Amino acid sequence: MPHYYIDMKGHFGTSEDLVGVELPDILAARAQAMRIAAELLDAWGGLVPRHCDEIIIEVMNDKLCPVLTIPYAEFACPSKAGHVGA
Repeated sequence: MPHYYIDMKGHFGTSEDLVGVELPDILAARAQAMRIAAELLDAWGGLVPRHCDEIIIEVMNDKLCPVLTIPYAEFACPSKAGHVGA
């Protein structure tokens, strides 16, 4: 099963996933990233809006190559969800 790392990047710097998680495919990795983002949205509620706009989630494969980037607007407003891809 593929191994993915889910990092958070933004004004505050980068929060690297040092352990990663095994998931069946990129769609499952995206779903996992969206779950993590949903849990963090409350904590990010006090940020200056322009800092929120700088937040992205980056999913990387086992070679630490980015395979998916999810901007803040996409997980803050899931109805605007885009397509899977780097």
